Amino acid sequence: MISGLSKAEFKNFSLITIANFFFFCNFSSFFLLPLFIKRLGGDEATIGFIMGSFGVTSLGSLPFVSFLIDRYGRRKFMLFGGSVMFLASLGYVFVNSLSPLLFLFRLLQGMGFAFFFTSAGTAASDFVPQSRRAQGLGIFGAFTIASYALGPTLGEAVIEALGFRPFFVYASLFSLIALLLVSFSSDADFKHSKDPSGLGFFRTVFSKRYAVPLLTNLILAGGFGSVLNFLSAFLKTRGLDVFYFFIVYTVTVSLVRVFGGGISDLLGRKKIASPSLLFFSLSIAAMAFVDSVYKLLAVSFLFSVSYGMLYPTLSALVIDRAKPDERGKAMGGFNACFSMGTNILTFGFGLIAKTLGFEGMYLIAGLFVFLGFLLFTFCEREEGGS
Repeated sequence: MISGLSKAEFKNFSLITIANFFFFCNFSSFFLLPLFIKRLGGDEATIGFIMGSFGVTSLGSLPFVSFLIDRYGRRKFMLFGGSVMFLASLGYVFVNSLSPLLFLFRLLQGMGFAFFFTSAGTAASDFVPQSRRAQGLGIFGAFTIASYALGPTLGEAVIEALGFRPFFVYASLFSLIALLLVSFSSDADFKHSKDPSGLGFFRTVFSKRYAVPLLTNLILAGGFGSVLNFLSAFLKTRGLDVFYFFIVYTVTVSLVRVFGGGISDLLGRKKIASPSLLFFSLSIAAMAFVDSVYKLLAVSFLFSVSYGMLYPTLSALVIDRAKPDERGKAMGGFNACFSMGTNILTFGFGLIAKTLGFEGMYLIAGLFVFLGFLLFTFCEREEGGS
């Protein structure tokens, strides 16, 4: 448990964390969307373009949501984002072919995600002190990752038993639960931004203070997206179920973040992030050699341990450097880089997979993240600078 929180802070942190869990049950269920696209006749490149279109609006919305939550508060924009995600997820019920509707609903999901997750992550950081920030964000992230077991795992069962239309209804209902929980929360007392135009987002994101951690986050997110966006289709070619990966991923990352998320509060951000990046790059490359359940479990464990340390460490590093009235912009910049990596870079990875196969794509993605490890290790200054 996080020490030093009042009852009101604990209540609001808990409501936001659990609401984010249910929102991510909706989001993570759509890692199964490639199966629907395949059913409709799409190939690897089509999967990459449809899945990647999520990032267009997710990224494009971030300057606006970052400005809005710093100026007007977090709660109302969590409600907006959750509503958009619910309606867009339900909309897939009306899709019968490879039509523009697939792109439309994926674009709307991206916007809903940007508003909800940026608002929720910033709100969670408002309720924990800096000395416990990585621990608090680790717990917040652990609940986020726990959704990856419930959403796709039950979703796969729903698809097999009932088909895709009941699956889309199932997935969308999670956002309704998130909306209900957020409605009982309130904003923390934070310093409101006086930025009249919203351009402060760009000044914040492109400042030297954030350059290395944000670029590193973009690169690791590219590797993360190369695994999760194509995982269900890749494992089908090997005769394996995605269930095995997500169970290990969920349990491991959740435990790492709950019990190890605060390690960087004690040892320093760089000492934790640098080796984690190295092992993360190796796990992605190793995905190319998965051809049995045992190898899948081993690779999933390495992937999960390393990634489990990276989110709370890098996000805490970015928030540490934020001024009191720019936390929303800093969190927005962090999420923008992650969105670019997991979604925009997916276009490229989809083309690589079509040309070189999933194996070649994972080897290239692993090398890509290894370059991020080198960047962070040799260019990130030690803690204490600003």
